[in-house]
Amino acid sequence: MSSATDIVPESTGTAGAGTRIKINGVSKRYTGATALDSIDLTVEPGEFLTLLGPSGSGKTTLLNLIAGFTDLSEGTIEIDGEEVNNIPSHRRGLGVVFQQYALFPHMSVADNVGFPLKQRKVAKAERMDRVAEALRTVGLGGYESRFPSELSGGQQQRVAFARAMVFNPRALLMDEPLGALDKNLREKLQLEIKRIHQEVGRTFVFVTHDQEEALVLSDRIAIFNNGHIEQVGTSQELYERPATLFVATFMGESTVFRGAPAWQGDNWSLDFHGAQLTGRRAPFSGPAALVLRPESIKLAHDPAAVPDAHLRCPVTVTQSIYLGSGKKYELGLPDGSTGIARGGIVDGAGIQAGDRVLAHWDPERGALLPDTGEESIT
Repeated sequence: MSSATDIVPESTGTAGAGTRIKINGVSKRYTGATALDSIDLTVEPGEFLTLLGPSGSGKTTLLNLIAGFTDLSEGTIEIDGEEVNNIPSHRRGLGVVFQQYALFPHMSVADNVGFPLKQRKVAKAERMDRVAEALRTVGLGGYESRFPSELSGGQQQRVAFARAMVFNPRALLMDEPLGALDKNLREKLQLEIKRIHQEVGRTFVFVTHDQEEALVLSDRIAIFNNGHIEQVGTSQELYERPATLFVATFMGESTVFRGAPAWQGDNWSLDFHGAQLTGRRAPFSGPAALVLRPESIKLAHDPAAVPDAHLRCPVTVTQSIYLGSGKKYELGLPDGSTGIARGGIVDGAGIQAGDRVLAHWDPERGALLPDTGEESIT
């Protein structure tokens, strides 16, 4: 076990300065398996970057490599320009929060939070002041004398956050920290984490498989799939301008029209079981998939109600689900696949399950992507 003098001192940077983490050609291989394959990624100073993907996609492996808990097979990791490949985890100056709270059950909240400061031999008076400030930041002021067994799951996770931040780490790494909490508490703590990030100004790297959580929290999101990064971008970029079919189907619900497009200059046309779909996208060879978000699709009984400029396709409404603020429709497409449309109560007036209707949309709202056959399964 490391002595206190082996532990990296707290960051001397000012709040808001943040830390840059640079991943250069990083791979991680185990016997018979590759967890990560030549990853390049930069986390900008003060950024909230989320590593998002299904289980086994490599996101937690990358977080463990950054933290120094796992040795990489190839490539380099730099923190503020310093290569840290051979620097042990306790010398990297990073705070880490896991799904399991990992609190010391025999210690009070104050002692749990103050443990990193004690390891760094911070004087007791200063330690007490900083523990109190960290607990106020996470909304637990006055809880210093309680023990973990006297706290709810959400409160224990807040203590874990306070402990990870109390020594002013260069960056905070979080591995599915809200995964064990119920939906309401999870949503509440998402907003707390967002507030804390804005308040302390440090670099946050967050791992989750929950798309909605990533959309709420992140400045940017890196989408992982089978040890690769499919796309990095803001929530809006990933949702509205996905680069691959996997990203399009992983980041929220979508309707996919498949076919072999014909190219004429910058224009394409796709015959989808008799429906003529057209648009303007950069051409590529091979099969294509036209992807539409549920809110982009409108439904109409009467063809005369469809704007002339809209593309259209006959569908069957298989389910109509009332959502309070609107309705969600499950659609049977001509090729036997399923589509999704959403609209307000007025938008879907008179449309019921079993109806044969026209799905229509503005051609600018769809994304035409190479059809690799690899959709996400969520």
